[in-house]
Amino acid sequence: MQLRKYLKEGRNLTDSRTKVCVEVGKTGEALFKEITGALKSNLEDDKKHIDFYWGEKLVDVKGLKKMHLSGYILLEFVNVWGGNGWCSKKSKAEFIAFQFPEAFYVFRKSHLRIRAIELCEPFYKDKVERRNYIPYEEALHKWVGRWNAQDVFTYLKFEDVEDLIFEVLPYATTDKETK
Repeated sequence: MQLRKYLKEGRNLTDSRTKVCVEVGKTGEALFKEITGALKSNLEDDKKHIDFYWGEKLVDVKGLKKMHLSGYILLEFVNVWGGNGWCSKKSKAEFIAFQFPEAFYVFRKSHLRIRAIELCEPFYKDKVERRNYIPYEEALHKWVGRWNAQDVFTYLKFEDVEDLIFEVLPYATTDKETK
């Protein structure tokens, strides 16, 4: 499986951490498919950051991550091997769907890119801060990457992009709603 190889070799994750990451992705994708009826992409398109064909939309789905629970999102511009990240101009995904506890929030990728570029300092490859386990608040609006990889990404607060939401796909119910 491509994702498992990426996590093991590209990110050098342990077997247990790899298992968790794969499960987060699979669970998020399954829920997105259930809610939308979208069709899973083929392997060739998956490599181009397209997880689903949702009507005419080409969507990359980001499963529920710890950062989302803290109100942050990560935008990847360069992947661990130095290739196109899922938020890069060359990624073929047109929409990004982030899973949060109560809903998927769908954004136009191009709008997220522009917002990140507006909020971050100008990009210089030699100025990327490289270290592992950077706390979200320390990487907020900065170009960062892992010390043992070529990736470049940034963190934004959900409130930084809330005005860019294309569609909300709620899925969670509260106790009050079910009573």
